[in-house]
Amino acid sequence: MNSKNLTKKVMNIATAMLCTGLLLFASCREEEKDSSKAHDPSQPVVLTSFKPDSGRILEMVLLDGENFGTDTSNIRVYFNSKRAVTLSSTGTRILALVPRLPGDTCVVRVEVGSKQATYPDFFRYRIEASVTNFTGNGNNDLVIGPTPRESQFGVVYLGIDKDDNIYATADNEGGILIKLNEKDNSVMVIARASDGISPRFQLSSHPETGVIMMGAEGGGNRNNFLFCDPMEGWTPKRRFIKDWITNDFPLPENNNSGGERNYETHYHCLYCKTDSFYYTRYTQGQLVRINPKTWIAEVVYMTPQGVAYGMVFHPKRPSELWIAYTEGDGGHAIYTLDITDPEATFTKVGGESYSGFRDGKLSDALFYDMRQIDFDFDGNLFIGDGGNQCIRKIDTETMIVETVIGIPGVSGSKNGKKEEATFFHPHGLVTNSEGIIFVGDHHNNSIRRIAIE
Repeated sequence: MNSKNLTKKVMNIATAMLCTGLLLFASCREEEKDSSKAHDPSQPVVLTSFKPDSGRILEMVLLDGENFGTDTSNIRVYFNSKRAVTLSSTGTRILALVPRLPGDTCVVRVEVGSKQATYPDFFRYRIEASVTNFTGNGNNDLVIGPTPRESQFGVVYLGIDKDDNIYATADNEGGILIKLNEKDNSVMVIARASDGISPRFQLSSHPETGVIMMGAEGGGNRNNFLFCDPMEGWTPKRRFIKDWITNDFPLPENNNSGGERNYETHYHCLYCKTDSFYYTRYTQGQLVRINPKTWIAEVVYMTPQGVAYGMVFHPKRPSELWIAYTEGDGGHAIYTLDITDPEATFTKVGGESYSGFRDGKLSDALFYDMRQIDFDFDGNLFIGDGGNQCIRKIDTETMIVETVIGIPGVSGSKNGKKEEATFFHPHGLVTNSEGIIFVGDHHNNSIRRIAIE
């Protein structure tokens, strides 16, 4: 995801707050001006206390200690792995701004030159999140209005491209594909069931061309993919695997009577920046790499059987694939692997074979009927936890799970803040370049917009 917009926004706010911060800071400088001196690299950095001990994004925090120096370019403050904006220092007191989404419980670390130290106490980060409707009013009737807010349809899954255009599959009329743009306030139908659209398709966008890519489900579709190219008027076109390299793994085959466990089903077509190949995964478990020039497919690994609607590459580690299972042998668990060496790296990182709800360490967390997943530009993974009726977040640096919004186990359609908003089986989920989350709230027939910081 592109972080330029948010970075600019944060810096603008930081600049505006600097004047206020300096007024606060000035009261401290007079009594401490004798200790305002350069950092001594031969002596340790000593930390004593900080205040406040909790807050949200861009909260001003005073960090007390010794041997900081006054050169802010030499001072680095971290809340967990996220670097804070350092506004000023007297040598014994630093004024810093809390970064975005560092985790709910933060270790605060100060680095000055080659010296570093960590405060013994934790900073508690308060997530601020609010939900509004982007489309829909709960009604499943198909209405394509002049704006997203005036439109309604039975939304299922979502996609997003490099320009923040949002794409939604809907279960009206057997399946339609809709394109929406928040900034332009525009809506248009791209394709329908007669073009091959299914509401259960997962949508991904090629990061360079903006082509929307989808897998397929059901018998007879093993080699089948669907592409919608903006340069070709969005007309859906079929792409087919021409040949297979199995590497002694079995080919996907239809030895099931049908339904979700049909072994020819493959919901995704993901572009990998590491090798410029497409990747998909079949319900029988085959992880497949496709050469986009020759359309020769290679089975690179066998994952557990079962439906995994959630699958996405990590934005900061582009060869790292995250897979979230909904049911089957993979349980209600999350797995990761590196596509450069799947056999050595395939690992279950969280969840169990049984469903449940538990935040905390990812290794101990529980999920229920996970659907679409997506990363923001910081590498936070957001999950539409359908069975738990809420949106979860994994910090993939600290491997901590938090519930961002929604009341676990309580269905509803209420907008508002974290403590009051409710969902009803969220399926689709994407994040845009500004960190806004859009959720395809399936049973509420609406796309919900979540502002989170």
